[in-house]
Amino acid sequence: MKHENELKSLLTGQRFESIENKNILTESAKSYAHGFALATEGVAVISDFHNNVSYIYSGKFGQTFFNLPECHIDNNSAFENTIFSRILKDDLLERHITELRFFHFLKNIPLENRTEYQATCHIRLSTQDPEPVHILHTTRYMHCLPNGSVWCGICTYTPSPDYGINEGRIINIKTGRAIGKDRYTQCCKKILSNRQVEVLSLLAKGLMSKQIAERLNISSNTVNRHRQDIIAALNVPNTIAAVEIGLKMKLI
Repeated sequence: MKHENELKSLLTGQRFESIENKNILTESAKSYAHGFALATEGVAVISDFHNNVSYIYSGKFGQTFFNLPECHIDNNSAFENTIFSRILKDDLLERHITELRFFHFLKNIPLENRTEYQATCHIRLSTQDPEPVHILHTTRYMHCLPNGSVWCGICTYTPSPDYGINEGRIINIKTGRAIGKDRYTQCCKKILSNRQVEVLSLLAKGLMSKQIAERLNISSNTVNRHRQDIIAALNVPNTIAAVEIGLKMKLI
């Protein structure tokens, strides 16, 4: 849950500028999502991070499995919480980590090319039966502002054969090519400075601030400042969460 909240805070807490033709762009995105849901019988969600609103469109699968109407507006959240609540815990974490990697990867892509990429992963949905339902999930940002902030994204969910649960990937939808894992891993490593990585690594080993200060030959105040900067950079609530997400993203 904390990783879900961290990602939500990251996306809705961006610096948003005025958006030209926002209503036209929003209606176009909604039409695209509605058509996708009806064509695939899955679910498509338009997230307006600026206004913290989501537009959820469902085909037969979404209407049956999630008991959603064909069109639904959630004025209280830009995220599909009804769907998140049905995703198995480990897969939900992988889904959020994948989008977090995707968000930071796009910062290294020219602004005009950022909508050419999507993140994808296979997830499992809980059911009353022992066997979960397997879903192909994708995330793409449809509109970015000149300052790099993302104000509109689309997530899709469609039933998929069981290919095994794999780590999320980033794909160039223009070329159909998957991005090498090493490329977006390197982008993620830029989130923290070398010194912050050192501090986080020692925190992961259970060292206290005073011990880290002695190990790195710096003051305890400097260590504490690094800890706060790490928490801010990873958009997490505390050091424990920073260590967990740092390990998951292979930052340490």
